[in-house]
Amino acid sequence: MGNKKSLLLLVALILLNACKNTQTQKANTSSDVLFTIDGENVYPDEFIYAFEKSKRNKADNESVEEYLDLYINFKLKVKEAKAKGLDTTQAYQTELNGYLEEIKKPYLTAEKVNEKLIKEAYERLQQEINASHILIMVDENASPEDTLKAFNKIKEARNKAVSGENFEALARQYSEDPSVQRNNGQLGWFTAFQMVYPFENAAFKTNVGEISPIIKTQFGYHIIKVNDSRATLGRIKIAHIMKRFPPQAKAEDSLETKNEIYNVYERLKEGENWFILATKESEDLSTKDTGGELPWFGAGNLPKELETAAFDLEQKGEISKPVMSPYGWHILKLEDKRGVGSLNSMKESLSRRIKRDQRSELKEDEVIRKLKTENDFQKNEKVYHLLKIKPTLSKEQFKKKELEQPLFSISSQKYSVEDFLIGFDKEKELDPQLENYEKAKLLEYEDENLETKYPEYRLLRQEYKEGLLLFEIMNREVWSKVGGDSIALKEFYNKNKENYISEEKLKLAKIIFSDTSSINQYRNPIKEKYFPLSPRIEFNESTDLSSIINLDSGRNHKLLITVSLPENLNKSDSVKLFKALNESFNEKDIQKLTDSNENKIYLQLFSESNELLALNNKAIEEAYEEIVPISECKKWLGKEKTDYFTDMTKNGMIEFNYVLDKYLPRQKTFSEAKAELIEDYQKKLESDWVNQLKKKYEVNVNENILNKIKAKIEE
Repeated sequence: MGNKKSLLLLVALILLNACKNTQTQKANTSSDVLFTIDGENVYPDEFIYAFEKSKRNKADNESVEEYLDLYINFKLKVKEAKAKGLDTTQAYQTELNGYLEEIKKPYLTAEKVNEKLIKEAYERLQQEINASHILIMVDENASPEDTLKAFNKIKEARNKAVSGENFEALARQYSEDPSVQRNNGQLGWFTAFQMVYPFENAAFKTNVGEISPIIKTQFGYHIIKVNDSRATLGRIKIAHIMKRFPPQAKAEDSLETKNEIYNVYERLKEGENWFILATKESEDLSTKDTGGELPWFGAGNLPKELETAAFDLEQKGEISKPVMSPYGWHILKLEDKRGVGSLNSMKESLSRRIKRDQRSELKEDEVIRKLKTENDFQKNEKVYHLLKIKPTLSKEQFKKKELEQPLFSISSQKYSVEDFLIGFDKEKELDPQLENYEKAKLLEYEDENLETKYPEYRLLRQEYKEGLLLFEIMNREVWSKVGGDSIALKEFYNKNKENYISEEKLKLAKIIFSDTSSINQYRNPIKEKYFPLSPRIEFNESTDLSSIINLDSGRNHKLLITVSLPENLNKSDSVKLFKALNESFNEKDIQKLTDSNENKIYLQLFSESNELLALNNKAIEEAYEEIVPISECKKWLGKEKTDYFTDMTKNGMIEFNYVLDKYLPRQKTFSEAKAELIEDYQKKLESDWVNQLKKKYEVNVNENILNKIKAKIEE
């Protein structure tokens, strides 16, 4: 019911597609009224909003007058729903609030900042950066002296790097990254989410060959040199067979390991099974039992040597030559490759990653900064100072005028000292509580003023409110009556039988050939529906029927088997034949067509037009059966059962059509016509109901305003 309701609600919302660029409308006045329903005003802005949305979602051009009739009907139904109190029920309010929370999100500053971060992360995932860095460690809680000392040291290193000194040499001299002696400060390739955010940000904002400004992370101060950038390699899935270097390996040990892996490589080239060899030979204990399968990874997740070899593989199943890593020797097999994916498909996962990432902290800071700017946040510094010098923060410590003083204002709205003290916790520090109070009030103010800030949001809220009411009243007055009154539906069918006549149809076997050299043998199918699946073959006790067709796909398909038998078939051969047929095929018809002049048994398999036929004939691209209304295409006119004809497909193949059956027009039964009946009966119930509403409620249209709307729309 949930999915159906969501779908119907979209229809009820007049083909809703959230519009973010509706022009700001002037405040409505009584002189702007487009029409009234029992004195209740409906204004031009909401009508234009609905009309333009409907126009975008319909192929035909509906006139303003035509749409106005529909819109008045819509408003009449909403009016009736309110008259019946449907907008006051707890169920309606709960469901409405759920929808309103969702539609509000795109307008909230926090969501806009989140969208910006999602887009930034996605764009960065399209690129990989190769960089080196120098790190001077400093604890986040270090003393000012230690912090300054670390900063001066990284500044000195940067000045030398910018002046042209060798970055790798400077990294060995200055960097406190433990890995520097092994990698000279080189980090290899990385993309978004693989480094802490401040580091990633600096790297992506620095041009190739240049040195970044000094940046600070939780590890200390860094400078980054961007060595190169490239389009992302995407993600890759591989399996490997590994031979480890022994602990404290000597040169001869390493050579022995190499010889072992090359021996495995030669066996793979000779055709030995990868899975079996991985299970027996690989020394990676965590993967050997699963054929050496590794998880998906991207650039920067494997040692450089393995990463290069892995991404050089192009075809699934392709095997690399042995490659050495710091841990041993490996043979890699490509399982799969994939790109980054579309922004739309990744949006949800990127949002989750951002929430777990350092970006989320920066997001909150940016949200509050934006809200302060957008809403003219004014802070009363004197009052903040007053709070900090008070010995205790209780109302008794303040004069009445002090309590009334504004702590800060948002737009014209003021928040007093007394407001803040209501939720103040004496056991906690003052500054964090002040900061949290500011944030809470900024977010609360934004939430309460969205309709003023975004006129289109006001219209969207109203649309959802009325759309839900429309769903509820339609369900009560129309849809539930159709489903719950089968007697009335049958009476409607009996009165309107002439509207429910089946079309003339053909049942076609469609076979699409890429190579038409064998098409002739399909022109006269056996029993008017079976087509050749195999050539005529000689059968004896050694015949393997599984070699005739793909049995995995064929066992549950209906087959016709034609049999040619010797005149004097002995019982033993007969038993062997039928035993073999029963073991090989689940569904079969056996037809004895001829007697063999030889003392031999011959078989031929035939199939209906289906995927089995295409699978076992290289010349056939596709085969299937289809029932088509003759009215849909001129080429089907005048065709009779057993007729055939060919057509050219769009990609130049030949489509062979064989008429399996012809269905003449006839009276549809109640069951056959039920879907159409329900739709037509709903329309009748709705029409009758709307006519009643038009008698119940007085509708007055302001023709002057209507003409202005028409002129504006037709400009």
